[in-house]
Amino acid sequence: MKIIIIIFLICIPNLFANDFNVGIGLVVPLGASISSQNQTHNADADKNDGVLSGKKSAFEFGISITPGFYKGFNDFIGFSIALDFGYKREVFSYNETKLINSKYETVDTIYYFDTINIGLLPKFNVASFFIGIGGGVKLALNGTEKYSENAIQLKSIYIPYFKATLDYLFLFTDELALGIGLYAGYDFGPHIKDSRFSKNILSAFDIGGQISFYFVNDWFYILS
Repeated sequence: MKIIIIIFLICIPNLFANDFNVGIGLVVPLGASISSQNQTHNADADKNDGVLSGKKSAFEFGISITPGFYKGFNDFIGFSIALDFGYKREVFSYNETKLINSKYETVDTIYYFDTINIGLLPKFNVASFFIGIGGGVKLALNGTEKYSENAIQLKSIYIPYFKATLDYLFLFTDELALGIGLYAGYDFGPHIKDSRFSKNILSAFDIGGQISFYFVNDWFYILS
């Protein structure tokens, strides 16, 4: 985390020198997560109990801000690099095999996590298209299982993530643009504590749409 902040605060201003535009974005993603899992039972555990299966989808949402530096190289192409800082409600949905009243049953199991994400999101703009590829880490503030409402114990609160975005920008003024676009990403975690498992890692592919507002000094120069 310190490395990300140091790169952003020290190296990036030196790269742009005095020829850059300062700006900030507000992004609201709305989409779905498609869950997967990596589980290994302990040697003495019931190998059927607690098995998660199925690539089920679930709705998730968030909000983030992207303060950064924006630069237009010519009248058609530009570049930006920004912090990706925000909140995300992460949802993982599965079929789970449980031992209930001496027999195995398949039940729906959904895990919810409130997370804070911190990362970097470099972007290129080609005319009015804004293309971003970045990543970072999500910090899980808490986790809950839907039906039991029990708090989830984690082996680590850190969830590395990768993200790609594509926006089309509508320029309102020299300083304000509206973005309508898509995003896709992958969450590598979390790792849940469970006495039955030596490894119990959840993961998910995220995909959806997003609405964004960008406030940047002199958008007209960057996007013209």
